[in-house]
Amino acid sequence: MRAFNAACDEFQRSKGASGWPASLRVKPMRSVPGVWELTWSYSGPDGRATWEWITSESGVPTVRWRRVGDHSIFKAP
Repeated sequence: MRAFNAACDEFQRSKGASGWPASLRVKPMRSVPGVWELTWSYSGPDGRATWEWITSESGVPTVRWRRVGDHSIFKAP
């Protein structure tokens, strides 16, 4: 989580120009605009999550986690 949080801060600071560290396996979902996916394990147990950027009431970009689980979460992210 620390690496993910730091990468989110850098992504927001650079307005997306910095990209994501390859080790985090973060990419936008093709089938659902505005939703991102994260993979932390390909082997058992399979570890996947989907999330989106929202703006908090104070105007700060914030991550809202949508689904956490295995590969099946991509059917309804």
